[in-house]
Amino acid sequence: MKLGFRELRHNWKKYLLIEIIVFLMMFMVLFLSGLVKGLGRAVSSGIENMQADHFILKEDSEKLITLSSLSKEQYEEIQNEYQDKATPLDIQRMYFQKNKDAEKENVTYFAIDPDSFLNPDVYEGKALSSKEDQVVLDDDYASDGIRVGDTIIDTASGIKLKVSGFTKDAMYGHTSIAYISTDTYQKIMKAVNPAYQETVHAAVVQGNVKAKIDGTDHYTKAEIIQAIPGYQAEQMTITMIEWLLVVITALVIGIFFFVINLQKEKEFGVLKAIGTDMGSLVGQIVSQVCFIAVFGALLASCFVLAMSAVLPVTMPFYLQASQAVIVLAAFVLISILGSLATVIRVAKIDPARIIGGDFQ
Repeated sequence: MKLGFRELRHNWKKYLLIEIIVFLMMFMVLFLSGLVKGLGRAVSSGIENMQADHFILKEDSEKLITLSSLSKEQYEEIQNEYQDKATPLDIQRMYFQKNKDAEKENVTYFAIDPDSFLNPDVYEGKALSSKEDQVVLDDDYASDGIRVGDTIIDTASGIKLKVSGFTKDAMYGHTSIAYISTDTYQKIMKAVNPAYQETVHAAVVQGNVKAKIDGTDHYTKAEIIQAIPGYQAEQMTITMIEWLLVVITALVIGIFFFVINLQKEKEFGVLKAIGTDMGSLVGQIVSQVCFIAVFGALLASCFVLAMSAVLPVTMPFYLQASQAVIVLAAFVLISILGSLATVIRVAKIDPARIIGGDFQ
């Protein structure tokens, strides 16, 4: 290993170029990894953030909350069964305006019981209360100039909602969420459609599900997220690209080292001739690969973390430490495996041939 690090210091310009390539490619991989998770959370974070375990939906709803419609009787039966461990959830895609002259903004209303475990944490203002016509918005709307205490207008009903606070990372189907009370939601729906009948899209349950209620099915949080339209296809496509880049980057390192060590066959032959064992030569090659891979990966991680701190909230970027560790560990492992071609080549070098002057 000492010989390997001495060579890195001696030929630092050559290896610096390799390091720069590794850094740039790993930066791209980690940034893409953050986008994968960020895009996924842009679809599902509103559900992921819930302190819930199961969702009870109407039969044949295909695991989609928006296609479910529990009757008043069904929800009352669920409420009697689970008491305060169950709470209603309605999801509705609509529009609102800051004022009558402003542009319409997409919004997904999450109608909840403010006294339940679904009430989101706020980082500014006050949490949603049972007081009518209040709303808690995702922080994405704060970047549009909306502030605590402002009033927004639901465009379909004309009902004005007072902004009581802001929460972070609350999105559903690539649209930011606005949390309102179930009473406010029913008021909006009745204003839009006078014939509206009170129903509940889903009952959200903490803990295990007990006996099945007639006409309903229950699903885990993970099953509900996987069923959100576009979630699986989007995640599979980008994840495949991410791991393809990890493999390509690692193989690039292997190719670089193979070419470099191909030019050093004479030196390897001499080392073998003077008694250097194969284990030492393998250690030299692998240590160089490990150093280049690990240092480049760590440097790329630092830059990605620094950049993520200044990205706008509208950028769907979310990099988990566990996710980054898995990607980096896989990259280092594949890099080492890619260096085996060099090891095999070195193992086949005949010292007698090299000493005889035949080192082509």
